[in-house]
Amino acid sequence: MSKIYSDKKIFMLRAKLGSRYIWKYLADELIRAHKFDRSPLKPLDVVCDITYNCNSKCLTCFRWASAPDPNELGLEDWKIVIERLKSWLGTFTITFSGGEPFLKKDMMDILRFASGKDIVVGVVSNGSLIDEALAKAISSSGIDAVCFSLNSLNPAVHNKTRGSDRSFAQVMSAIENLRGRGKTRLAICATVIRENINDLAGLAEFVASNGLDGINFQPLMEASIIRNFDKDGKSTVPPKGKLYEGLEKTNTENVDNVFEQLIAMKEKGYPINNPVKHLRYISMYLKNPDDPRLSALPCKIGPKNFLLDPFGNVRICQVMEPIGNVMAELPQKIWNSEKARKQREMIRSCNRACRLLNCNFKELDIASRVRRMMRLLKRRQK
Repeated sequence: MSKIYSDKKIFMLRAKLGSRYIWKYLADELIRAHKFDRSPLKPLDVVCDITYNCNSKCLTCFRWASAPDPNELGLEDWKIVIERLKSWLGTFTITFSGGEPFLKKDMMDILRFASGKDIVVGVVSNGSLIDEALAKAISSSGIDAVCFSLNSLNPAVHNKTRGSDRSFAQVMSAIENLRGRGKTRLAICATVIRENINDLAGLAEFVASNGLDGINFQPLMEASIIRNFDKDGKSTVPPKGKLYEGLEKTNTENVDNVFEQLIAMKEKGYPINNPVKHLRYISMYLKNPDDPRLSALPCKIGPKNFLLDPFGNVRICQVMEPIGNVMAELPQKIWNSEKARKQREMIRSCNRACRLLNCNFKELDIASRVRRMMRLLKRRQK
């Protein structure tokens, strides 16, 4: 049975990760400067799309269009993968996403197993399945964080973007059910689109006033309309959603006002996780997706990301081909493989705007990290 983290243990794990993030950031800058094709440091973040099955019908994502696939890895497979990652990486963060992770029947067993291995575990969910019983199981599982998708406090806007008339009520119910979540952090992920541009500051205010631990703003772009892959790693290219097609109609002047307000809120201590520089780049993108200043930014995904799909295929970049499979090879061998080297070389010359995605963008924002750690410590002392 997986052991449950003590408060002190979780805090120490996150403190250890924080110091390693700083060292890796500095090392990755050196790698970029010298244009190395191999990453001498291990990734600290693993993102696992545990299933493509989803009960939402988001207009910004088409994973819900996939039928349940019997070839997805099961509980015993994921135990093997987690053990291999732990043996290689030591202390690291693993984030389970989807699809909707809690549609997977063994999801809680996977979460408990990973958290019992001294891994910092997070999960991204639409909140639709988190009733009181599941909320209690999550709170006692030892995982570090849950992040809910919430695009607006206006039910009509949120429901439109999620393709469900019940989505807003469900995520609000999930937040309420996790009020007694103990030491598990609770955050919001908001996709920034034309329809919700005026709601972003209100979301940040909601997070702060309701005692949530943070909010992440994610710009919608073509590359964020995530592809589905089969067990052999072959991808399908989804159509651009209506929301993406209309993004260029965003009021430019209003974008400036909204993001200046968000930056002012962050500087006042609101728990906005995006670095200030990232917020400015998102604003720039919303006004002109083809702004040459964006393509001039270095993409830091090559030495940073270790992405897993439901079948165990590994990617550095979400829109590129797999570089291996963790059920067939050790993860460290995949990370340092010739395929990985060639993809890092390709990434250096890529000019896609997806370098602004939260999983790709990296900035050494020490002040924000310190504030987040202090908020975490303060809440754990209650």
